[in-house]
Amino acid sequence: MKQSVPRLLSLMAGVVGVALFVYTLYRIDLQEVAASARRLGLALPLILLPGTLWHFLRTWGWAVAFPAEARPAFTRLFRVRLAADALSYFTVRGVVGEPLKPVLLWNRSPPQVTTAAIALERLAFAIVGIVVAGLFSVIAVNRLTMPVGWDAVFRSLAIGALVTLLLLAFVVRHRGDYLGRLVTWVERITSRSLAGSPVVHFILEVEDVLLALLRADRRRLVILSVLPVVCYFLMALEVWLVFWAIGQPVSITESLAVETFSRLVSVASAAIPANVGAMEAASMEVSEGLGLAGGSALAVARRLRSLLWAGAGLALYPRVAPTRSV
Repeated sequence: MKQSVPRLLSLMAGVVGVALFVYTLYRIDLQEVAASARRLGLALPLILLPGTLWHFLRTWGWAVAFPAEARPAFTRLFRVRLAADALSYFTVRGVVGEPLKPVLLWNRSPPQVTTAAIALERLAFAIVGIVVAGLFSVIAVNRLTMPVGWDAVFRSLAIGALVTLLLLAFVVRHRGDYLGRLVTWVERITSRSLAGSPVVHFILEVEDVLLALLRADRRRLVILSVLPVVCYFLMALEVWLVFWAIGQPVSITESLAVETFSRLVSVASAAIPANVGAMEAASMEVSEGLGLAGGSALAVARRLRSLLWAGAGLALYPRVAPTRSV
């Protein structure tokens, strides 16, 4: 039976994840993992605190991205975000979770507004996250002793951040609608009308709402620019707490370097369900690359944290009312 392309990609991603997991098991010392897990148990509530704050701040950022007149309740947004993230965790990240959010909020906010708010929050965290990662990559290269290969990884991240800033500056300078211009250009080239398509019409409506959100409230932009930095430091704090809990304290620069590489791997392995293998391999490899002992403890802590929040998302899965609220 012929397989579809998405199914083949999912299968390949799963195979890669399993291979990475087996590779990690081959590399780690299971006795060390068991000892680290015992030490983590006593400090686990403290280690889980940064991740908890991260989830609340991400939900607040999403709430801020909505226009005030169409903003659902914070508790509803929190449940929807956790539920969508839980489904994304066990499938291909973003492909399932992000489209699910407008569905779970369809009776609380117009789909165009919800989609625009999702895009705004995601863009803010992605762009600022890339810039912050690039900055910390420069710091890591200059302040940490790393093998040549790791130097190249962090230098590449810094270059990628610079390119992102240049593209962002271009977009900011050229005001107007961007997808609308693209549709007009495609229509002129192909001599076909696209504006009448329901899908294209919906996308253009989302762009209009998104641009209005970007240009209407400076406070919104300030919040969405600061929150990703705070969240970045929270995840670096989680790294620091894990190493502190197992008696292997690290510097804040080393914690930020570990978090930066972990984020890179997380993005690259988005197609792997639950990041199986990729999360463990990233924690082990970057720790060893920086000369740190305790990468296995970090992998255990982050896997446990992910599973706990995924379980919470499924448990809090919201029900959708049969009629739209007005």
